[in-house]
Amino acid sequence: MKKTLLGATLMLGAALSAQADESRPFKFLLGAGLTFGGDTLVTVQFDDGHSEDVDGGGLVHLYAGAEYRLGTAVSLQATLGYHVDNSTGSNGSVRFSRMPVDLLAHYHVNDQVRLGAGVQFVNNPELKGSGDASDVNVKFDSATGTILEGEYLFSPSAGVKLRYVAEKFKLSGGGGAEADGNHFGIMLNYYF
Repeated sequence: MKKTLLGATLMLGAALSAQADESRPFKFLLGAGLTFGGDTLVTVQFDDGHSEDVDGGGLVHLYAGAEYRLGTAVSLQATLGYHVDNSTGSNGSVRFSRMPVDLLAHYHVNDQVRLGAGVQFVNNPELKGSGDASDVNVKFDSATGTILEGEYLFSPSAGVKLRYVAEKFKLSGGGGAEADGNHFGIMLNYYF
């Protein structure tokens, strides 16, 4: 987790110091964010008495993709990511992981502010344990959710997003049992 936050901080610093060519309609992007929400999928108890929840909408989302600008007011964006929430102890760990594909359209209010909406596809999310938690092995069906977001661009190369994703995860073979994956997030983007 500390490495992820350090990487995000370094990425933001590089983004703020870099300059992108605004005349290019096609750009690549890298992003990282923290997300919060969703149902508690499992609570991990530690020997010292504290506990940690692994949530359906948490916690770290890393992604890469591309953006294409259509004229001055609209852009399209596609990303592939890795979204994970986990709890790790000396004797094992539990992790909820998924690989979301986001497809978004953005309306540019001005050069710094844009609003977006789109869809998120998640293929085979999984809750899995190791060590003393190796009996945790829950598979979910692939899911589709909706995304609403706003982005503020500090420069043509760097932006911060606030986003909301609405999605549900159904247990594979679970007779219709669902877990709420709805979450809010704050994301940092670097465009190049």
